[in-house]
Amino acid sequence: MAVDEPSTGKARLAGRFVWHYIEMVIAMSLGMLLLGLVWSAVLPGDTRFDVSTLIMAADMTVGMAVWMRVRRHGWAAVGEMSLAMFAPFLVLLVPYWFGALPGHLVMSIGHTLMFVLMAVAMLWRREEYLHHHHRLRVPWKWVRRTAVVLAVLLIPASVSAVNTIGKFGDLYRARSDAASAQPVAKAHDPAKPTVAFLVGGKGSNVADLLGPYEVLAGTGRVNTYVVSAGPRLVPLTGGLDIVPDLTFDELTRLMSERDDNLDAVVIPALQPPDPAESASIRAWLRQQSAAGALTVSVCAGARTFAASGLLDGRPATSHWLRLSGLRKDFPDVRWTGGTRYVDDGNVITTGGVLSGVDGGLRIVERLLDADTARAAAQRVHWRHYLPGRAAQIPQSALEPSDVVVALNASYQTGPTTIGVQLTEGVGELELASAFVSYTEESMVGRTVAVGDGVIHSKHGLTFVPRSTVSAAGLDRLLVPGLDAASRRAAATTGPRPEYLHVNPEFAFDPVLRDLARTYDVRTARFTAKTLEYPVLDVKLTGSAWPWSATLVPVLLALLGGAAAVATGMVSRRIRARRPEPSDAPAPEEPPVTTAPER
Repeated sequence: MAVDEPSTGKARLAGRFVWHYIEMVIAMSLGMLLLGLVWSAVLPGDTRFDVSTLIMAADMTVGMAVWMRVRRHGWAAVGEMSLAMFAPFLVLLVPYWFGALPGHLVMSIGHTLMFVLMAVAMLWRREEYLHHHHRLRVPWKWVRRTAVVLAVLLIPASVSAVNTIGKFGDLYRARSDAASAQPVAKAHDPAKPTVAFLVGGKGSNVADLLGPYEVLAGTGRVNTYVVSAGPRLVPLTGGLDIVPDLTFDELTRLMSERDDNLDAVVIPALQPPDPAESASIRAWLRQQSAAGALTVSVCAGARTFAASGLLDGRPATSHWLRLSGLRKDFPDVRWTGGTRYVDDGNVITTGGVLSGVDGGLRIVERLLDADTARAAAQRVHWRHYLPGRAAQIPQSALEPSDVVVALNASYQTGPTTIGVQLTEGVGELELASAFVSYTEESMVGRTVAVGDGVIHSKHGLTFVPRSTVSAAGLDRLLVPGLDAASRRAAATTGPRPEYLHVNPEFAFDPVLRDLARTYDVRTARFTAKTLEYPVLDVKLTGSAWPWSATLVPVLLALLGGAAAVATGMVSRRIRARRPEPSDAPAPEEPPVTTAPER
């Protein structure tokens, strides 16, 4: 037994040392997460890579330092550990500033060195990390108070998680049936430039795709095709399914038969494809670019574009919410913000969502002429076109009032199941305005495409509804399209049809007004902000704030608090009814006598 004691003591000390290390890794991760949320709300979304790296290192260091003080470590140990965590990134940024080290290596090498130096600092002052008085002692009353707080938060947090996950999960959910349809056959004119619009099998953003599509197809002077890696229905934002015109192979065959070349490719935001499809898309993009096609990304389509390697070393832009992540993932691209598009020769990248309209107009300028682009802007009522140059736009960032989107996603009490009726000849932008605005950009509800069969849009795209009006269980029925409003082309069953487009204007204007009127003005303004659409000349009237969605979590928290208090009262009453141990002395045992010796 005595032989085993030293080894047991060493194992215990080693375990304590390792657990100390794990604690600090957890603390620095929490510091990076929690402080990162603060910085994302107050700093611009296009922070430079070196600045964001130093902020990240500082966040991790602060989280670790706070925990070390909670553990009652001395200031000398805290200073040494802070230096071990922060110094690697500061040193590695020097060769980065001189162009000798790419950003992704700064991150990978920096984290490796940080973890090694943390262990070295602990070994250097090992008694500091093994001493008994650093054990964490939490008073029992704080445990009870923490349990009450968690009970108060449990119900609103659970409701928020279920609703938010459900709404985001529905944005690009594939249809459950095996419906199929054939696209409209389009006449190809080799005398016209040809533009292909890419979609991915897991889903594509409806406004990124249909905005520039209508701009180009509406000129009547461009061959336009929606293309995909494989022949299947593709989900667009909010439950709308499109039938691609051609596969990659079919487009190649068509170009070969007509002795023609592809002039431009447009890449909207894609849901991450399967690995095989992703590789096929990247290879196809590189092939088209090498053949001389102008390659254009819209909004977060810049991620697919950058993954192909075609943006390395070049200036580019994207949605303001995406720029920070793109900088981290693709540090070799010179990302910039505050502009509708960046034109760099044979590549163009646009800002968020409706900046794709300007991107489409820029393609018209490049492939045709400025007069045709000006006429195209007027046709779709786009008021922000600047011939020959990109308009400057605000460099937006998250701000406290943007919490409305979290409230809407979690607790929206308004009409949340919204049917969008598909009608023959509907405009592409009109269709996009209904599906993206109520879902991805505002999160007020779920939309579903309803109708009695396959329909074709104004410029020849094929869409398949997911349900009929009577079977969808709708709270609202929206009917997009100026032509549909003039014909009153809506179902006669279900909710009263609401015609979105009754006047000639940009398709998103009446939708934003409806959001403000039906839900609240702050939600409508956040939607415009994420669409990158200025609404200074769009009159928005309605409730200033989503008060009902704000009240719901308060009531749920009170319910959780009441449940915690009731549980405590019941527990105390049960303990009070238990019989107390008897205070009477135990009977004395009779004395033990022994027989006398003889």
